[in-house]
Amino acid sequence: MSYANLTPIDDMSGCPFPFFDEPPIYKIYNDGGHYIATRCVRSQLKPVPHNKERTEIDILFDSLYTAAMQDGLKGDEMTAYIKAGILLLFPNYPALDKYIADKIERKQHNLYARKKRFRRKANLNRWNYFVTFTYDDGKHDEYTFRAKLRKCLSNLHTRRGWRYMGVFERAPETGRLHFHGLLYIPDGEHIGTITEKTDYSTAQGKMQTTHENDFFQKAFGRNDFEELNEMELKHGQTLNYLLKYIGKTGERIVYSRGIPTEIYRKLNDDEIVTEMQDFGTKYILFDNVISWERDIMHFKHKQMSIIDLICNPPQTALTA
Repeated sequence: MSYANLTPIDDMSGCPFPFFDEPPIYKIYNDGGHYIATRCVRSQLKPVPHNKERTEIDILFDSLYTAAMQDGLKGDEMTAYIKAGILLLFPNYPALDKYIADKIERKQHNLYARKKRFRRKANLNRWNYFVTFTYDDGKHDEYTFRAKLRKCLSNLHTRRGWRYMGVFERAPETGRLHFHGLLYIPDGEHIGTITEKTDYSTAQGKMQTTHENDFFQKAFGRNDFEELNEMELKHGQTLNYLLKYIGKTGERIVYSRGIPTEIYRKLNDDEIVTEMQDFGTKYILFDNVISWERDIMHFKHKQMSIIDLICNPPQTALTA
C-alpha cells in the first residue's frame, strides 16, 4: 500500500504545511474484534446543530412511540396505535400518515446510532465489572435511587477515576427500577468489600450466586459486581443484554465523562493490515498499534477543524 492510495476526500487547500510530508490522521474505533481506521475529513470534527423546537404533537408522538415499544408493537401495529392516539387530540392534522412514517424512521435511525455509539464506547474502552444495582424500599424510592446512584458514580469517577456506562431499566415481572452497567475501577481504587453470596431467586426460581459490595448495599440495596475480562465482553452476551433495554425502554444511556467513542492519531503504512470497502474505504489495523494507556485512557476529544489537526499535529493521540 502506498500513500497514493490514501488520497483524502478533503484536499486541505489553504493549509500552509504540506499534507503528504507527514503520515495522515485517522479516526479509529474498535468493532469488537479489530481496530478500524477511516481517513479524517473536516466535517467529521464539526458539531451538527439541532435547533428545531418540539411541538405538542411531537411530544404526544414520543409518548405513544415509547408506549408502543414497551408493548412490543412493530410495523403496521405500531403505526396504527400511534395514529389512533394522535387522532384523539389532533383529528385534522394534515398529512398525518407521512408525519408518523417520517418520525418512526427517524426514531429507528436514532436508536441505531445510539446502539452503535454504545458498542463502540464499550469495545474501545476497558472494563472490569458488569454491575447491577437494585434499591431497597427502606432506603430509596425510584426517584431518589436514580438521582443518588448517578451522583455516587459521578463522585467516584471524579475522585477515584472510575468509569461507567449503563442504563436504568424496569424488571419485566415487577416493573421495579434497577441499573445495569459496565465499570472500570483502576487498581487500588475500590471502595467497600465484595462478598460472594448464594441465595434463592424468586424471579428465576433457582439458587443464584452474586458478588455484593457492602458499600453499595448500605447506600442503595442489593447489588452484584460480576468480574469481566476482555474476551467475555467482546464474545459474550453482556453488550446485547444492555442493548436490549436501550431499545425497549427508551431510557437514556448513562455515561461518565472521558469515554471516547473513537480516537484520532497518525498512522504509518506498516501499522495497517489491509483496506476494505464498507460504505467507504476503511483500514484494519494491527492489534498492537493502539495502546490503552497511551492512546485511549487519557484521550479528550476537541472540536477542531481538520486543518488545525494537520497544521498543529499531536505527537500520538490528540490529548488535552
